[in-house]
Amino acid sequence: MPTNTKLIVGVDEAGYGPSIGPLTVCATCWRVPSSFDVTQMSLLLEQEIQARPWKPTLTHVPIGDSKKIHQGRYSVEGLILGTYFLFHACDGKPVADWDSRLASIAREDSKRIQSVPWYALRSTDREERLNSILVEPEAYFNAGRKKLKSLSIQAVGLRMRVLDEIEFNAQINRTGNKSTLLSEASLQLVNDSVKVYGRKGESVEVYCDKHGGRNRYQSVLSHVFDQAWFEIELEGKSCSRYSTLWRGYPLRIQFQVNGDSLFPSAAASIVAKWTREELMDRLNRFWQSRCSEPLSVTAGYYSDALRFAKQIEKAAETANLPKERWWRKK
Repeated sequence: MPTNTKLIVGVDEAGYGPSIGPLTVCATCWRVPSSFDVTQMSLLLEQEIQARPWKPTLTHVPIGDSKKIHQGRYSVEGLILGTYFLFHACDGKPVADWDSRLASIAREDSKRIQSVPWYALRSTDREERLNSILVEPEAYFNAGRKKLKSLSIQAVGLRMRVLDEIEFNAQINRTGNKSTLLSEASLQLVNDSVKVYGRKGESVEVYCDKHGGRNRYQSVLSHVFDQAWFEIELEGKSCSRYSTLWRGYPLRIQFQVNGDSLFPSAAASIVAKWTREELMDRLNRFWQSRCSEPLSVTAGYYSDALRFAKQIEKAAETANLPKERWWRKK
């Protein structure tokens, strides 16, 4: 029997393009009234939650396209604040350290990530920088939480995949290309999220960014969702949309250019970006501590990654860390 609510899942990634560092994919899950229009979500949440950079003189929670948040003097603090708001909105628990939070939302990957030497480092002062500005971050979240409640929007969960370089390369060997890798990782998060958070009688809407240059997703959808048949509602360069009945859930999945313009995917973008930024900070500190010459940090994108790879070559050889352990194939 249909309910008066529906489940919305937004998915986004960080690190799809680089040659060094992890690929992080996040899904955020929301329960909203069945008549709710997701395209209006960002507008409805203003002024308390906004897609613009943050600084201590502002009172909004920064959630939106991570490229809009991660800029300016307080770019790191903005990502942390948005991410921790989402954690807090989902479970109401006090903010914990980053590693324990990662373990809670990326159970499949967290132990493996901690076994990678450059990701096993502990955080430095990145979280403390936020705490020095906001003595009680949880209290700062109250206005945003009240706004969500007033609109009958419930944050119900976060789930994540974190693919380090070795795992990324193994998945490339299996799938053949990173577009399929991203599609499968993203849709498996959706599959898991619906199983965990879906309610009988609810419909489910899923919003993803486009995956590489892919326009057709019917085959990968069927593969991830138990060979279910997906009707093609729309397939094109700007947007592809599909629907099916899966495990009793009316399920509609959309892939669109600039998908992170929609709030659920933008929220996923924030968490994915912050996770990758944290891990890249650890990676850079690891290699800086092992190089005899000064080593500038890298964001992992190809041209600069080539420079970085050349500079760490001797240190990697000394540490018996072959290139296939820290360089991505695609």
